[in-house]
Parts: sequence; structure tokens; C-alpha cells
Amino acid sequence: MKSIICIPGFWKDRSELVTAIAINSSRQYLLAGSILLNIPTGKHFEVEICDRDIRMTDSFKVAGLVNQVSDSFLKDIDSHTTVVYLISEGGDLESAAALAMAGNLLLKAGGIGLKVETAGKAFMKEQWANLLAGEFDDLNLYKMFVLDSIIAEDGTVFSCGMHNLGLKDTIISEETTAEAIAVISTFSYYQLIDKPMISSNQTFGRQAGDSVYQIIEEPNPPYASRELFTNPYGMWRLRQLR
Repeated sequence: MKSIICIPGFWKDRSELVTAIAINSSRQYLLAGSILLNIPTGKHFEVEICDRDIRMTDSFKVAGLVNQVSDSFLKDIDSHTTVVYLISEGGDLESAAALAMAGNLLLKAGGIGLKVETAGKAFMKEQWANLLAGEFDDLNLYKMFVLDSIIAEDGTVFSCGMHNLGLKDTIISEETTAEAIAVISTFSYYQLIDKPMISSNQTFGRQAGDSVYQIIEEPNPPYASRELFTNPYGMWRLRQLR
């Protein structure tokens, strides 16, 4: 299972990128061939370096809606010269944290912004850096790698990106949008913090007195045909018990 992030920047060539990475990491990271290596930890990432992509601005505009990226940020994205993709063998919290830090290094080294390709969620440079600052924990990774407010035409709400953390995504139908998003985020937090063993037909509620939901396997995830968004761990459907 791979996690992928995209960082457009102003690097004029590969040599400039290699130097910027070494300088901004105090030579803790090394870009050699198609591999970015964190020397102290041994963590490594596959790297793809591409030329300017005319679709990048529109891509960041759509993926940045939830984080309300600014117009000036999108103008900078439109001026990018190079795009770097970092690809990690993901599927667990440790790998996600390592990828998050490697992405932040590239932002320091000249990247403009960052998009999690395997969730469809974009960030301005300072937004990503703020999530890594202070008391960094699993919930920060959730905010980075998961989009929990995707709304289908019929009002169904679902998440995308939990596979970056090694967990199933969640879907809810026949519920108000605000309530569905709140339940999905709380259920996801529950999985991250308490790490429960969940099986079909268990129930879940946010707190006493709130609606209770039956947990069942979703056989037809809404993005099964989109490779980057497909969750190999599956998807939970929460069905409110009337």
C-alpha cells in the first residue's frame, strides 16, 4: 500500500533540488537517484521529479477547499517550475509520520505547497508545518492524511485516506451532512486513539443520548475505481438504528 504526496516548487533543475534538500536538512536527508533517504533513521522514499504541470493549479484549488487555500497561494502554485512526488510504503502511523516530515523538508527546501494524492487534500506550506509543530500526535496525522467530508450527490458522506494510516474509511447515508461529518470524525478518532478491535454488527455512538449506529462492512466503496483513493483495508458503513 503506497502513500503519495505532491510538492510543486520553484527548483530550476535536479541539482538545485539536491542542494536545497541537503542544506535545509543539515545534511540529514540525501537525494540519490530516485530515493530520498533520512540518514539517521534509515527511512527512505521513492522520488519522482516532473516538469511543470498545467493542471496543478486546478488540482490544488479543488483539493484545497477544505483547508481554504488562498488565491495568492494558488497564484504561486501556477508559477511552479517543477513537481516532486514522494512515494512511501504506507499503511501505518509510523510511515505516515515519516512521510509527513519528509514532505515538510521539501517545503522548507523550496516547495510551495503540498497535496496528499492518496486522499485528495491540499495544504499551504504553513498549514502543513503547523500540524507538525508542538505536540504532534496521531490526530495530527489524521488531519494531514484523511479527508472526512466528501459528499455524494445523494447526500451520502464518506472519508478518504484512512488507508494512509492503516485503517478502514467510513461512510454514512440518510443523515444530515453536519451530523455525518461529526460522526465520521469521532469514529475515526476512536479508532486512532483507542485502537479497538472492530467487527461487523457492533454498535457505535458518540456519547450517551446520541444516535447509535450499527457498524457493517461496505461492499461497494464509492471510489473503488480510483486507484489512489482505493482503501485496501475496506470501508465501514455506519447505519443509524431507528
